Amino acid sequence: MSGFATQRFHDLSTGAGFRLGDLRSPAALRDGLRGAVVGQDEAVEAVVRALTIAAVGLRDPHRPIASLLLVGPTGVGKTELARQVAHHVRGDVDNLCRIDMNSLAQEHYAAALSGAPPGYAGSKEQFSLFDRDAVEGTASRPGVVLFDEVEKAHPTVLRALLQILDTGRLRLASGTTTIDFRNAIVLLTSNLGSREVHDLQRRSLRRLTAAVRGRGPREVVTERVRSFFDPELLNRFDEIVVFDSVERGTARTVVDREIDRLVATVAHRGVECRVSDDAREALLQRAFDVRYGVRALHRSLRVHLVAPIAAVLADRDGDGPARLLVDVVGGDVVVTVLDGGAS
Repeated sequence: MSGFATQRFHDLSTGAGFRLGDLRSPAALRDGLRGAVVGQDEAVEAVVRALTIAAVGLRDPHRPIASLLLVGPTGVGKTELARQVAHHVRGDVDNLCRIDMNSLAQEHYAAALSGAPPGYAGSKEQFSLFDRDAVEGTASRPGVVLFDEVEKAHPTVLRALLQILDTGRLRLASGTTTIDFRNAIVLLTSNLGSREVHDLQRRSLRRLTAAVRGRGPREVVTERVRSFFDPELLNRFDEIVVFDSVERGTARTVVDREIDRLVATVAHRGVECRVSDDAREALLQRAFDVRYGVRALHRSLRVHLVAPIAAVLADRDGDGPARLLVDVVGGDVVVTVLDGGAS
C-alpha cells in the first residue's frame, strides 16, 4: 500500500489532521462505503475522490468541501450513500442535515431555507430548516448536508442552492446571519430520468421518445439532468454521479445479506434458523423489481420472511422452538418448526 493510502486525512483550512470516523485512508473509506452500498462502485469512487481532494488540501476553500449530485432510479442507494458518508465522517448515519426538497415545492415555502425577510413574521427569530451544528461541523468532524429529491423543489429554492454551492455561505433573509457551508459535504439526490430509463430497460420502444431511442441509461439520465438544471447551477456541482439500476446480481447480494442479518438476530434469542437455497431463490424472485430497486427487496422480505418468522416467535411457549427451517413447499415459502410442529 502506498504512503498516501495510509496517511492521515488533513483539514484544508487548518492543516490539522481530521479523522473520518475511524477511517484514516481513502482505501478504508472506499471499503466501508462499498460494504454498505452494494453495486454502486462508481458512485463510491466519486465520494472517495471528492473527500481525498479535500483531505490533502486541493479543494477551493471558499466553497463546500464537496458538492455531488447523486442521480438515478429510486431505491438504488443514493440516500443511503449520503447516510453512510455521515457515518464515516460524523460517526452516525443520522448525524446529518437532511432537507426534504419535496416539501419545498411551493414558492411560499422557500423562506424555510433562508428565513423570513425583514418586516415579515418570524424574521427576528432567524428561523431556517438548516441544523447549524450538522452543517458547519467542527475541525475534526465536517458537516454533511443532504438535499433529497432536489428536482421537486421550487425554482426559488434552487436559486438559494446556487448561493450555497458558489460561495459556501447562505445569508438568511434577515440579513444579519450567515450559515457557513465551507466545512460541509453537500450531497443532492435526484430521480431525474428514472421513468425514461425504466422504459428503455423494458425495451418498450412504442413508449420511447425519439430523443431516448438509441441511448443507454446513463445517457438518458445525463440528458434529463442537463435539460432540467440551469447551466449556472449545473456548473457548481463538483461531480454528477449517475447510479446504476439494481441488477439481479446486486439484488441477490442484498437478499442474502438481509437473510443472514435476520438469522443472526433470531440466533440471539436462542433460535436457530436455516434458510434453504431454494427459499433464497424464491424470495429473490418475489422481491426483485428493477423499477423500485432495493426498497422493493426490503418490503418483500418483510412480508414473505420476517413476518412469518415473527409469527412463530410470538407463539413460542417458554423457550419455544429451537430450530426453524425456511424452505419452499408447494411453490410457497414456508417456515417450519423442526422442534414441536410446523407453522
